[in-house]
Amino acid sequence: MSRSPLLLSLLLLGLACGAPKAPVPTAAPEPFKPTLVLRPTAVALIPGATQAFQAEINYPEGVRPLRQPVAWAVIEPDGGAITPAGVYTAPARYGTFHVEARREDFPEVRVAATIVVR
Repeated sequence: MSRSPLLLSLLLLGLACGAPKAPVPTAAPEPFKPTLVLRPTAVALIPGATQAFQAEINYPEGVRPLRQPVAWAVIEPDGGAITPAGVYTAPARYGTFHVEARREDFPEVRVAATIVVR
């Protein structure tokens, strides 16, 4: 009879050790922070010359857009022109101008490059 309490204790201990554990909570994922990097950030050109700009952006996990959602603009009126592909053409006059790249999916994210035409 002295075996029964010992067997019962071992049985209970075995059940307790083999019982499924509650999942350990994981930390919430960091919220997505959109970025936009423009290259080059400054350039000197002669009037009428061209310069290709590149925009590098990040995407949320699992998102792969069909095209890069970047819009290009020249800030100053008559400050030259820029194509949808980011190729800038300097104006025929001297001056300091700025090209802006803006994320279309996060419009508040924008960066600018400085162009000196001389």
